[in-house]
Formats: sequence, C-alpha cells, structure tokens
Amino acid sequence: MKSFVLISIIALLSNVASSQNSGCTVLGDVKADSTRQSLEFTNVVLLKKTDGTIVTGTVTDSKGAFHIDNVPSGEFILRYTLLGYEEKRTAPFKITAQQHQHNAGTALLRETTVRLGGVTVTSEKPVFTEAIDRKVYNVQQAVVSTTGSVSELLQNIPSVQVDVDGTVSLRGSANVEIMIDGKPSPLLASGASDVLQQIPANSVQTIEVITNPSARFKPDGTSGIINIVMKKDANTGLNGTVGSSVGNDSRYNFNASGNYNPGGMNFFGTYSFRRDERNSWTSDVRQQRDSASAPASMYTQNGHNFNRPYAHFATVGFDAHIDENSKAGLSGNFRRRGFSSDDVASYVLTNSASQLSSDYDRRRNDIDQTTFFGGTAFLERKISGDDQSVRSELNVTHMFDQEDNRFTDVFRYPPTSNEYDRTLIQEYDNKGEFTLDYHLKLMDGSVFEAGYDGETAKNDFPFSASYFDATLNSFVSDTQKTNHFIYRETIHAFYGTYKSKLWALSFLGGLRAEIAQISSDLPEKGTVVPSNYFRLYPTLHLSYKIAEFSELQLNYSLRANRPRGDDLNPFPEYRDPTSVRAGNPLLKPEFIHSVELGWQLQSDMVTVTPSIFYRNRYNGFTSVTTALSDSVLLTTQQNLSKDQSGGFELVLGGSVGKIMTANLSANAFYEQIDASNLGYASKKSTISWNGNMNCNVNLTKSTMIQVNGNYRSARLTPQGESRPSYVVNLGLRQELLDSKLTLIFTIADAFQTLNGQRDLNSPLLNEHSFNSRDTRVTFFGVTYHFGVAPKSSKEKAFQYDDNN
Repeated sequence: MKSFVLISIIALLSNVASSQNSGCTVLGDVKADSTRQSLEFTNVVLLKKTDGTIVTGTVTDSKGAFHIDNVPSGEFILRYTLLGYEEKRTAPFKITAQQHQHNAGTALLRETTVRLGGVTVTSEKPVFTEAIDRKVYNVQQAVVSTTGSVSELLQNIPSVQVDVDGTVSLRGSANVEIMIDGKPSPLLASGASDVLQQIPANSVQTIEVITNPSARFKPDGTSGIINIVMKKDANTGLNGTVGSSVGNDSRYNFNASGNYNPGGMNFFGTYSFRRDERNSWTSDVRQQRDSASAPASMYTQNGHNFNRPYAHFATVGFDAHIDENSKAGLSGNFRRRGFSSDDVASYVLTNSASQLSSDYDRRRNDIDQTTFFGGTAFLERKISGDDQSVRSELNVTHMFDQEDNRFTDVFRYPPTSNEYDRTLIQEYDNKGEFTLDYHLKLMDGSVFEAGYDGETAKNDFPFSASYFDATLNSFVSDTQKTNHFIYRETIHAFYGTYKSKLWALSFLGGLRAEIAQISSDLPEKGTVVPSNYFRLYPTLHLSYKIAEFSELQLNYSLRANRPRGDDLNPFPEYRDPTSVRAGNPLLKPEFIHSVELGWQLQSDMVTVTPSIFYRNRYNGFTSVTTALSDSVLLTTQQNLSKDQSGGFELVLGGSVGKIMTANLSANAFYEQIDASNLGYASKKSTISWNGNMNCNVNLTKSTMIQVNGNYRSARLTPQGESRPSYVVNLGLRQELLDSKLTLIFTIADAFQTLNGQRDLNSPLLNEHSFNSRDTRVTFFGVTYHFGVAPKSSKEKAFQYDDNN
C-alpha cells in the first residue's frame, strides 16, 4: 500500500510537470577563478541579445549552482555579478522551441578590489535557502554573536532545540547526527554538547538542516543531520578577525581567525579560549514500594555544583592549487579542555515506617582534562574540466580524557566516621577514516556521484576505583568496581546517487551499502560481544517547482543510530552511589523510516515553509530506570519494540522594510511508544510541540536590538515525561569605524526560566528530578576586522551565552 501511494504521487507530479510550460531550463555554476571555490549568492541575470533587457534572473546556491526555468525561444546572454568580483558575461547562445535544457557550464569570476566610498550596498544574502535535500541558514545574517558559541547559535535555528545541559535535538529527537563541513567530526565524539559550547559562533558560515539526507551521507542520526559549515575565507592578501568578551561571574573569552592568500595558496588559522565559572543545582525525590499495596520509603537528594571550565581550541592549515585541475590541502585541529569541580549532595532516606535510616553529605572534588589532536589531508582533481572530478580525504584523530574524582562521605545519621573513596576514569579514542568521492556531470545536466567511506575506531575505557582503609591508613583498590572496557568498530560503506531534472520536476535518488563489524570487549572477564551486520539504506528526493517562488518537495530515507562506546559499556562509574548509570553491551542499532512532504512559498517580503513528516522507528534507544534496592537506582539503555511519530512544521520569515526582520518556526508532532518488550503493557502517546522566535530591529543603520526565544513542550518517555522549558535572550549591537569595529551586549535567559525536570511513574517507583544552572548570563564583547572590509551590519547578529 505504501509503495502504491509513493508511485502514485510520483506519477501525479510527472503528469503535472508535463502539462506545465515546456520552456528551456538554463543551468550552470559559478566559481572563483583563483581558488576554484564555489561562489554562493552570485547574481545570474538572463539578458536578451538584441537590446540587453533583463528577461529573468536568480542567485546561485551553496554549491555555486543555478538554474533558470521556463526560458522561451530566442538568443540570450548570461551576466554574472558578485560583490568583490569582476562582472562577467557569456557569449550569446540560442534557445529553440524543441530544446529542454541548456548547460552554460562553469563561469570563473576574477576577484577585484571594491572601493565602497560613499556607495551604500542595500542587497543582502537571504537568511534561508532551500535545496532539494536540505535547508540552509545563513547565520551571519541571522543570530550570530561575537560573545557566544555554536551551542547558542543552534538554538536559533528552526526545528532545532538545545536544553539546559547543551543536548541538541532536531524536531524533538536527540538522536541527531552533528557534522562539521559535511563530515562526522571526531572532535564531537568526546561529547558534542560540551564541544559545541566551546567553538566560537563567529567561525561558522552557514548551518544546514538535513532531515532526510541523501545516500552520500552516513545514515547515523535517526532524526537527521545538522551540518555546521565553517568559514573558509580565501580573499587575497591578509584578512582576519580578533574579538574578546567579558561576562558576569568571571566569564571571559577570546578568539582570533585569519587567512593569508598570496595567490594560488591559502593559509588559515583560528584560535579561541573560553573560561567561566558556573553554579548548578539538582534535586531528586523518590517514593519506592516493595509491592503496589505496600507503604513507600522516601528518598530525597539536593545537590550543588561549582564548576570552573576552560578550553583552548585551535585550527591551522593550508590549501594549494597544484595546477589548474588539482588542489590539495592539509590541516590540523587541537583542543585542550579542563575544569575543576566541587560539589556536595545531601541525601536523606526514610524507610517504609517513616523512620530515618540515613542522612549524609557526599562531597566531590574533580579534576578533568581532555586533549584532542586531529589531522586532515585531501587531494582533489578534475578529470575533464569541471564535469568530472575525484576527491580523496584522510582523517586521523587521537583523544585522551581523564577524570579524577575524590569523594568524602560525611554522616549525620547514623553518626559515624567519614568515609573516603576515589575513581579514576580514563578514555583513549583513536580513529581513522578514508573517503573517496567521484563526481560526474552529464551532458543533460544530470549528476552522478559515487564513493567509498572506510572508517575504523578503537575506544579504550580503563576505570579504577579505590577506598580509604583506616587500618592501613592508605587507599586500597576496590576490585568490585575496577573494570576495563574496549570498543572496536570498522565500517565499510559504498554509495551512489543520481540527480536529474525533467522540466519542473527534480529527482535525487541514492543507495548506500554498509558492512559493520563491531565488538565490545571486557578483558577482565574474558568476554567479547560481537555485533556484525550488513545493511542497505535507500534515499529518494523529489522536488516540483510550481512557479518561480513556489516549490513542492517529497523525500524519504532510511536512517540508523548505532550504539557508541558509552552506550555499550556495562560498567557503572559510581559517581553517585544512589543513581548508577551503565551501558548495555547487547544494545542493538535502531533504524527509522522517515518520510516528509513540504512546500515553500517565497516572496520579496515573506517566506512560508510548511511541511508534514512521519517517522517509524524500531529498536529505538530509551533510558530505563530500575530499583536495585530501597536507595539505589540503575539507569541503562534498552531497545524499544517500536515507536512512531508524525507532525507538522511551519517556518515563517519576513521583514518590514529595513526596520525589522523576524522569523518564527513551530512544529507539533504526535508520538506513540510501544514498550511492551520492556514489560509495559499498554502503548503511550502524546502530542508535543516546539517553537523558535527571532526578531531584529534596526534602530539606525549601525544599531540593532534583538529578541530571541524558544519553547519546548513536555516530551514522552516509556516511564514518564520530561516537563516543558522555555528561554528568552536579549541583545544590542553597535557598529563603528565603517563596520570594522563591533560592540555587542547580550543577556542570556533574561527571565531565568531555563531548567530541566523529569517525572518517572511506575507501580513501584515514582520520581521527580530537577536540574538548573546559572542561566542569566550577561556578556559585553568587542570584535575588530582587518583586511577586506567586513560585511554590512545586516550580515552579523547576536549570540548568547552557552547555557542555553
């Protein structure tokens, strides 16, 4: 039935397409002459040969490509213009009534020095553009700031939510794959939420939301991909940016980026440093019963944490044009993160007779350090002009993390001597990845791509625990808690995609085949748990252009979410003896079928993008909490039988002249969970929704204020729900010295509303947990640009503190 419906829709679109204007489609792409980089947002105008009058026009997409539909018969010229580049025109070409497509090829634009003087540039890049398989948000114009990080940047993107812990969700699902420049970054493997809070926002060019990725991408992330595209400034000469900001409670950061391009080669580098002090609070209230009719025992925990994190982040590298057809590059990343933490948690336990059984404080001092090194080398070669190319890339990374915890238990009841224990948690991650991509543009404008992606990883988790023996007056190894876990993964993937267009109907189909070899090794127990499988991942994208500013899209993909090392490690960390977390070595990968139908309507002032989506997931990951005793809970990952969700999303964007720009997005979805395989008899369902709002008001040409807010409703879990949360941010920006100097003032979580709350309800266990942090954070920042003149003020905006 599902196949019949899909085929019917395709046939319907094809019939409609054939009945539309059968004029010719003119297509091509635009690149920089010196670097061969694709030039986004180039103006492409179709002129009549006879008198040079304008017929129609468009702008290039993120890959520098363009297409102009419904071109009538006649003789024409194409004109290309982009600020900072010389204007270029094509030779005259002829369109006949029988011709359906004309490929203008690749236009190479030469850079030029732009003297602005008294000229006012009123054009600007669109905040939002849409390709057949993704939505692209130009964050330079939207909500970027000199004071913040990528973590806050993401919360301003439609469909994306970031909670109080920094966890990123896409359309309500935290199972999202976050990429940097189209690749899964090993840098994020050490904890994506933490790393995103350290990468400066002003190093990002665009953010792409890909809810149904093509077969070229890894299928990881059941809700899709968020691709962070970093800036790659290749302007000639020396260019760069230096910025610093200071916040309340000993918060400050510094960042610098630059490039030097003498011609034919580009050297680039970035460095940032962030440091702050943070308070956080937690509470946990539980009621436990031995049976449904038995009286309950009570457990309460209240905690406070004072954290002092810092991070260094640096990138350096170069790209070089070996000849007119070959390009190579080498780059390296370094990250050093550390913090010291002091926290105390107070525990009070009463038995089922309401008698006090335990009352004590557990204090912790933690020194945590992470060091990351990564290197990337690539070689790209054109085989026959711009129509055929091959790119190979090698990535190698190493990461080491160590967490040294020292605990002291101070007892009030029963009165007894203090107890001391220590844990040393280490993690060694080594990863290598080789990719080979082939690109072929056919004579009719169709594009075929194929490639190989090979990846190998090893994660080593040694864990040691010890306790203080008063008789020996020294720490002794705790053999019951000391353990060792090794995770190994090798994946071989092959993919192929084909993209074509028939009048107003565009098509992108693909297939990815993966062979996965995974093992969980418990050396001290002599046990190895293998998980090997072969899987095919089909994808399909259809796009029908109803009119120049109206487009309909239908797409499908099969997604996956493979367990990572932490998900499979069965040994708990014992940080909190009453709330133990452990992985599950038998956890299976989860898979999801995702279908989406969307429509985009765009005018000069308003953009409207409604869409409906449906996801059918099986073997889904979920956290399940069980009671080990009257005071100890174990939380681990399990596979759900299945769950499904469907929803509606609406994205609105608009402007009121040059005074105000705003965008609003909301998505509502219905979710149903079947946890019968976990012992829960009935299915659970709920309706949830999320919303984002951004508004920029230009008080003058150089002064802007901004309001940003988002809301997230309750989310369903197999044992309960997570409660709603919302946040409002405010900002002010002032530009000076012809936009070379920018002053920023921001207030994150102005009303101190951001927190996390979770309820767990079962016949034998009821729990309510709460966590919050220092969320109202103020920052004052200064940024100075040197080299090529910075973009106009409308191409920069705010970023808020990394709480959110």
